Amino acid sequence: MNTANHIPPEDLPLIALQFLPEEEMAEALTHLEHCELCREEIARYQGDLATYAMTSDMHSPPALARERLLRRVAKEKKVIPIERQQPIAAAPGEEPMLAPRRGSMFDTETYEEPRHSSRASTFVAWSGWAIAAGVAVVAGLQFHQRQLLQNDINDMSAKLIASAAESAKAQDTLKTLTDQGALQVTLNIPPPDGVPAPHLPEGHVAYLANKGSLVFVASNLLQLQPYKTYELWVLPTEKGRDPIPAGTFKPDERGSASVVMPELPKGVAAKGFGVTIEDDGGSKQPTMPIVLVGM
Repeated sequence: MNTANHIPPEDLPLIALQFLPEEEMAEALTHLEHCELCREEIARYQGDLATYAMTSDMHSPPALARERLLRRVAKEKKVIPIERQQPIAAAPGEEPMLAPRRGSMFDTETYEEPRHSSRASTFVAWSGWAIAAGVAVVAGLQFHQRQLLQNDINDMSAKLIASAAESAKAQDTLKTLTDQGALQVTLNIPPPDGVPAPHLPEGHVAYLANKGSLVFVASNLLQLQPYKTYELWVLPTEKGRDPIPAGTFKPDERGSASVVMPELPKGVAAKGFGVTIEDDGGSKQPTMPIVLVGM
Protein backbone atom coordinates (compact mmCIF):
# COMPACT_ATOMS: atom_id res chain seq x y z
CA MET A 1 0.00 0.00 0.00
CA ASN A 2 1.41 3.44 -0.85
CA THR A 3 0.32 7.03 -1.22
CA ALA A 4 -0.38 6.59 -4.93
CA ASN A 5 -3.14 4.02 -4.37
CA HIS A 6 -5.92 4.65 -1.91
CA ILE A 7 -7.06 2.13 0.69
CA PRO A 8 -9.68 -0.24 -0.76
CA PRO A 9 -13.20 0.72 0.37
CA GLU A 10 -13.74 -2.74 1.91
CA ASP A 11 -10.73 -2.18 4.24
CA LEU A 12 -11.90 1.17 5.61
CA PRO A 13 -14.41 -0.15 8.19
CA LEU A 14 -11.90 -2.85 9.24
CA ILE A 15 -9.31 -0.17 9.94
CA ALA A 16 -11.86 1.85 11.91
CA LEU A 17 -12.65 -1.28 13.97
CA GLN A 18 -8.91 -2.11 14.40
CA PHE A 19 -9.60 -5.52 12.83
CA LEU A 20 -6.90 -5.69 10.15
CA PRO A 21 -3.84 -7.89 10.76
CA GLU A 22 -0.90 -6.09 12.31
CA GLU A 23 1.11 -5.96 9.08
CA GLU A 24 -1.76 -4.56 7.03
CA MET A 25 -2.74 -2.15 9.81
CA ALA A 26 0.81 -0.77 9.99
CA GLU A 27 0.84 -0.34 6.21
CA ALA A 28 -2.54 1.39 6.32
CA LEU A 29 -1.38 3.80 9.04
CA THR A 30 1.67 4.67 6.96
CA HIS A 31 -0.59 5.44 4.01
CA LEU A 32 -2.93 7.54 6.15
CA GLU A 33 -0.06 9.80 7.19
CA HIS A 34 0.17 11.06 3.60
CA CYS A 35 -3.37 10.67 2.24
CA GLU A 36 -5.95 13.21 3.35
CA LEU A 37 -8.77 11.57 1.34
CA CYS A 38 -8.37 8.23 3.14
CA ARG A 39 -8.12 10.00 6.50
CA GLU A 40 -11.45 11.66 5.83
CA GLU A 41 -13.04 8.31 4.97
CA ILE A 42 -11.67 6.71 8.16
CA ALA A 43 -12.94 9.69 10.17
CA ARG A 44 -16.39 9.20 8.63
CA TYR A 45 -16.47 5.56 9.71
CA GLN A 46 -15.28 6.49 13.19
CA GLY A 47 -18.04 9.07 13.34
CA ASP A 48 -20.53 6.31 12.50
CA LEU A 49 -19.18 4.30 15.47
CA ALA A 50 -19.90 7.24 17.77
CA THR A 51 -23.36 7.55 16.24
CA TYR A 52 -24.08 3.96 17.30
CA ALA A 53 -24.04 5.19 20.89
CA MET A 54 -26.90 7.61 20.22
CA THR A 55 -29.23 5.40 18.19
CA SER A 56 -30.53 1.88 18.18
CA ASP A 57 -30.16 1.45 14.43
CA MET A 58 -27.27 -0.71 13.26
CA HIS A 59 -25.25 0.32 10.19
CA SER A 60 -23.84 -2.56 8.19
CA PRO A 61 -20.40 -2.29 6.59
CA PRO A 62 -19.91 -2.63 2.82
CA ALA A 63 -20.58 -6.11 1.46
CA LEU A 64 -16.95 -6.68 0.44
CA ALA A 65 -15.69 -5.83 3.95
CA ARG A 66 -18.25 -8.14 5.50
CA GLU A 67 -17.30 -11.00 3.19
CA ARG A 68 -13.64 -10.52 3.95
CA LEU A 69 -14.31 -10.58 7.69
CA LEU A 70 -16.44 -13.72 7.41
CA ARG A 71 -13.81 -15.49 5.34
CA ARG A 72 -11.25 -14.96 8.07
CA VAL A 73 -13.62 -16.23 10.73
CA ALA A 74 -14.46 -19.28 8.62
CA LYS A 75 -10.80 -20.34 8.57
CA GLU A 76 -10.90 -20.93 12.32
CA LYS A 77 -12.06 -24.50 12.98
CA LYS A 78 -13.36 -25.69 16.30
CA VAL A 79 -13.11 -29.20 17.80
CA ILE A 80 -16.49 -30.16 19.15
CA PRO A 81 -16.94 -33.48 20.99
CA ILE A 82 -19.68 -35.79 19.68
CA GLU A 83 -22.35 -36.61 22.18
CA ARG A 84 -21.79 -40.00 23.79
CA GLN A 85 -24.14 -42.79 22.83
CA GLN A 86 -25.97 -44.59 25.57
CA PRO A 87 -24.72 -48.17 26.04
CA ILE A 88 -27.04 -50.90 24.81
CA ALA A 89 -28.81 -52.58 27.68
CA ALA A 90 -27.82 -56.24 28.08
CA ALA A 91 -30.44 -58.97 27.97
CA PRO A 92 -31.14 -60.80 31.22
CA GLY A 93 -28.31 -63.23 31.99
CA GLU A 94 -25.95 -61.59 29.50
CA GLU A 95 -22.96 -59.41 30.24
CA PRO A 96 -23.40 -55.72 29.42
CA MET A 97 -21.91 -54.67 26.14
CA LEU A 98 -19.24 -51.98 26.42
CA ALA A 99 -18.41 -49.69 23.62
CA PRO A 100 -14.98 -50.32 22.16
CA ARG A 101 -12.22 -47.95 23.26
CA ARG A 102 -11.90 -46.65 19.74
CA GLY A 103 -15.65 -46.32 19.33
CA SER A 104 -17.65 -43.18 18.79
CA MET A 105 -18.06 -42.38 22.48
CA PHE A 106 -14.28 -41.82 22.76
CA ASP A 107 -13.88 -40.09 19.45
CA THR A 108 -13.82 -36.41 18.60
CA GLU A 109 -14.14 -35.08 15.18
CA THR A 110 -13.46 -31.78 13.58
CA TYR A 111 -16.69 -29.96 12.94
CA GLU A 112 -16.90 -26.81 10.97
CA GLU A 113 -19.77 -24.60 12.11
CA PRO A 114 -21.97 -23.04 9.51
CA ARG A 115 -20.13 -20.08 8.16
CA HIS A 116 -22.99 -17.68 8.04
CA SER A 117 -24.03 -17.82 11.71
CA SER A 118 -20.42 -17.76 13.03
CA ARG A 119 -19.44 -14.82 10.84
CA ALA A 120 -22.54 -12.85 11.69
CA SER A 121 -22.15 -13.42 15.44
CA THR A 122 -18.48 -12.36 15.31
CA PHE A 123 -19.34 -9.18 13.47
CA VAL A 124 -22.14 -8.40 15.95
CA ALA A 125 -19.71 -8.94 18.84
CA TRP A 126 -17.24 -6.48 17.34
CA SER A 127 -20.08 -4.04 16.74
CA GLY A 128 -21.00 -4.27 20.44
CA TRP A 129 -17.48 -3.27 21.46
CA ALA A 130 -17.61 -0.40 18.99
CA ILE A 131 -20.92 0.80 20.44
CA ALA A 132 -19.53 0.64 23.98
CA ALA A 133 -16.48 2.66 22.92
CA GLY A 134 -18.71 5.19 21.21
CA VAL A 135 -20.87 5.53 24.33
CA ALA A 136 -17.80 6.22 26.47
CA VAL A 137 -16.44 8.82 24.05
CA VAL A 138 -19.74 10.67 23.62
CA ALA A 139 -20.48 10.59 27.35
CA GLY A 140 -17.03 11.99 28.13
CA LEU A 141 -17.41 14.79 25.59
CA GLN A 142 -20.85 15.72 26.87
CA PHE A 143 -19.65 15.79 30.49
CA HIS A 144 -16.69 18.00 29.54
CA GLN A 145 -18.94 20.38 27.61
CA ARG A 146 -21.39 20.60 30.53
CA GLN A 147 -18.51 21.41 32.89
CA LEU A 148 -17.25 24.19 30.60
CA LEU A 149 -20.76 25.62 30.25
CA GLN A 150 -21.32 25.54 34.02
CA ASN A 151 -18.00 27.31 34.61
CA ASP A 152 -18.95 30.01 32.11
CA ILE A 153 -22.32 30.47 33.83
CA ASN A 154 -20.65 30.75 37.26
CA ASP A 155 -18.13 33.31 35.98
CA MET A 156 -20.86 35.36 34.35
CA SER A 157 -23.00 35.27 37.51
CA ALA A 158 -20.06 36.45 39.63
CA LYS A 159 -19.35 39.31 37.21
CA LEU A 160 -23.01 40.37 37.19
CA ILE A 161 -23.14 40.38 41.00
CA ALA A 162 -19.92 42.42 41.21
CA SER A 163 -21.19 44.83 38.54
CA ALA A 164 -24.50 45.29 40.36
CA ALA A 165 -22.66 46.00 43.63
CA GLU A 166 -20.39 48.57 41.95
CA SER A 167 -23.39 50.21 40.28
CA ALA A 168 -25.25 50.47 43.59
CA LYS A 169 -22.17 51.94 45.28
CA ALA A 170 -21.77 54.51 42.49
CA GLN A 171 -25.42 55.55 42.79
CA ASP A 172 -25.11 55.95 46.58
CA THR A 173 -21.94 58.00 46.11
CA LEU A 174 -23.67 60.34 43.68
CA LYS A 175 -26.66 60.76 45.98
CA THR A 176 -24.36 61.56 48.91
CA LEU A 177 -22.55 64.24 46.94
CA THR A 178 -25.69 65.85 45.47
CA ASP A 179 -28.29 65.41 48.22
CA GLN A 180 -29.37 68.79 49.58
CA GLY A 181 -29.70 67.31 53.04
CA ALA A 182 -26.08 66.06 53.11
CA LEU A 183 -23.78 67.59 55.71
CA GLN A 184 -20.94 69.36 53.86
CA VAL A 185 -17.82 69.98 55.96
CA THR A 186 -14.33 71.18 55.09
CA LEU A 187 -11.45 69.90 57.21
CA ASN A 188 -8.28 71.96 57.81
CA ILE A 189 -5.28 72.02 60.07
CA PRO A 190 -6.37 73.81 63.21
CA PRO A 191 -4.54 77.19 62.90
CA PRO A 192 -2.79 78.30 66.11
CA ASP A 193 -3.55 81.94 65.47
CA GLY A 194 -6.93 81.46 63.74
CA VAL A 195 -5.62 82.28 60.26
CA PRO A 196 -5.06 79.21 58.01
CA ALA A 197 -1.95 79.26 55.83
CA PRO A 198 -2.33 78.67 52.06
CA HIS A 199 -1.63 75.30 50.44
CA LEU A 200 -1.95 73.40 53.68
CA PRO A 201 -3.61 69.98 53.86
CA GLU A 202 -7.38 70.08 53.74
CA GLY A 203 -10.29 67.71 53.30
CA HIS A 204 -13.95 67.83 52.36
CA VAL A 205 -16.72 65.53 53.65
CA ALA A 206 -20.24 64.86 52.33
CA TYR A 207 -22.27 62.85 54.86
CA LEU A 208 -25.85 61.50 54.92
CA ALA A 209 -26.60 60.42 58.49
CA ASN A 210 -29.88 58.58 57.75
CA LYS A 211 -28.14 56.30 55.20
CA GLY A 212 -24.70 56.14 56.78
CA SER A 213 -23.21 57.34 53.47
CA LEU A 214 -19.94 59.28 53.45
CA VAL A 215 -17.56 60.62 50.80
CA PHE A 216 -14.25 62.20 51.85
CA VAL A 217 -11.71 63.91 49.58
CA ALA A 218 -8.38 65.37 50.77
CA SER A 219 -5.57 67.33 49.13
CA ASN A 220 -2.08 68.64 49.97
CA LEU A 221 -1.56 65.85 52.50
CA LEU A 222 1.92 65.23 53.85
CA GLN A 223 3.58 61.90 53.11
CA LEU A 224 3.80 59.48 56.04
CA GLN A 225 6.30 56.90 57.16
CA PRO A 226 5.71 53.46 55.52
CA TYR A 227 4.15 51.93 58.65
CA LYS A 228 1.80 54.88 59.28
CA THR A 229 -1.62 55.78 57.81
CA TYR A 230 -4.27 58.49 58.04
CA GLU A 231 -7.63 57.59 59.61
CA LEU A 232 -10.93 59.48 59.29
CA TRP A 233 -13.32 59.80 62.25
CA VAL A 234 -17.00 60.73 62.58
CA LEU A 235 -17.60 62.86 65.69
CA PRO A 236 -21.17 62.13 66.90
CA THR A 237 -23.38 64.88 68.29
CA GLU A 238 -24.59 62.49 70.99
CA LYS A 239 -22.84 63.44 74.20
CA GLY A 240 -20.47 60.83 75.57
CA ARG A 241 -20.39 58.75 72.39
CA ASP A 242 -16.92 57.81 71.13
CA PRO A 243 -15.68 58.87 67.69
CA ILE A 244 -16.55 56.36 64.96
CA PRO A 245 -13.71 55.18 62.65
CA ALA A 246 -14.62 55.87 59.01
CA GLY A 247 -11.70 54.35 57.10
CA THR A 248 -7.94 54.63 56.61
CA PHE A 249 -6.14 56.15 53.64
CA LYS A 250 -2.71 57.13 52.30
CA PRO A 251 -2.05 60.05 49.93
CA ASP A 252 -0.59 59.65 46.45
CA GLU A 253 2.53 61.48 45.26
CA ARG A 254 0.48 64.70 44.85
CA GLY A 255 -0.88 64.52 48.38
CA SER A 256 -4.42 63.54 47.32
CA ALA A 257 -6.55 60.83 48.95
CA SER A 258 -10.18 59.78 49.38
CA VAL A 259 -12.53 57.56 51.38
CA VAL A 260 -15.72 56.56 49.54
CA MET A 261 -18.73 54.86 51.13
CA PRO A 262 -17.10 53.20 54.18
CA GLU A 263 -19.09 50.85 56.41
CA LEU A 264 -20.88 53.15 58.88
CA PRO A 265 -23.95 52.74 61.10
CA LYS A 266 -27.09 54.51 59.89
CA GLY A 267 -28.77 57.32 61.78
CA VAL A 268 -25.70 58.73 63.56
CA ALA A 269 -25.86 62.53 63.58
CA ALA A 270 -22.42 64.12 63.33
CA LYS A 271 -21.17 67.43 64.69
CA GLY A 272 -17.91 67.18 62.77
CA PHE A 273 -15.09 65.02 61.43
CA GLY A 274 -11.43 64.53 62.21
CA VAL A 275 -8.30 62.92 60.79
CA THR A 276 -5.50 61.36 62.84
CA ILE A 277 -2.26 59.51 62.09
CA GLU A 278 -2.34 55.85 63.14
CA ASP A 279 -0.33 52.68 62.68
CA ASP A 280 -1.09 50.62 59.59
CA GLY A 281 -4.46 48.89 59.94
CA GLY A 282 -6.04 51.78 61.83
CA SER A 283 -7.17 52.13 65.42
CA LYS A 284 -10.40 51.79 67.39
CA GLN A 285 -9.71 55.05 69.23
CA PRO A 286 -8.16 58.21 67.72
CA THR A 287 -4.52 58.93 68.60
CA MET A 288 -3.85 62.59 69.34
CA PRO A 289 -3.17 65.01 67.89
CA ILE A 290 -5.94 65.52 65.33
CA VAL A 291 -4.20 66.66 62.14
CA LEU A 292 -7.39 67.71 60.28
CA VAL A 293 -10.69 68.73 61.84
CA GLY A 294 -13.99 70.14 60.59
CA MET A 295 -17.04 71.11 62.65
